Amino acid sequence: MTAPGFPGPQQVGTGTIVRVERSGAVVTVATGLSFPSAMTLGPDGNLYVSNFGFAGPPGSGQILRVNLGHDRD
Repeated sequence: MTAPGFPGPQQVGTGTIVRVERSGAVVTVATGLSFPSAMTLGPDGNLYVSNFGFAGPPGSGQILRVNLGHDRD
């Protein structure tokens, strides 16, 4: 997610991914993202996130790997 409101240049770097534990506790997994638009779990146990999925200039998109702390062998 990004900060509330219409996305614009002031939103760059405000994206955050959180995990909700069974207890209901919210744990921050990644910060500093800019317009994350998709994510998936890889077979290696890492989370893969599309950063700058929109609102950036052509070619600015990134796929980021987020280690969730439970790598699979």
